[in-house]
Amino acid sequence: MRPLEFYRLGLRLAEFASSEAERRTAVSRLYYGLHHEICCRYFREYPEDAPLPRNGRHIALVHRLGGKPGTGERDIALKLNSMRQMRNAADYELKRTVQIDQRTLNIDQLVVFALIVANDLLATLEDFSPGEAADGCDCPTARV
Repeated sequence: MRPLEFYRLGLRLAEFASSEAERRTAVSRLYYGLHHEICCRYFREYPEDAPLPRNGRHIALVHRLGGKPGTGERDIALKLNSMRQMRNAADYELKRTVQIDQRTLNIDQLVVFALIVANDLLATLEDFSPGEAADGCDCPTARV
């Protein structure tokens, strides 16, 4: 499958969610779709880089991007890390409100914020490496 299929599912869930679980799942799908897409495009641009560690690959991708010299890569790293924090909150903090970027948000607000950041992240990613990742794209990971 194409990584952005997860992202598009997140968009549909955000639009039509009828429960808190569906809204939380929307945030998670948005993140995972973008994470996989970014990973594929990262290795499209940096094919010689070593695979990411299987354990800790999410934060490792953020660190790799943040360590590159281009401003696009650093912007992607910051936005991806923000999306990762939102996904963590949506999946693991089952309270009525969550803390994201020093903001207290209810779940509806979290979904809106995730949609804004995700849309901005996708646009930044398109500037960095144009064109959606191919069907079956797999992010190289090393067994660590």
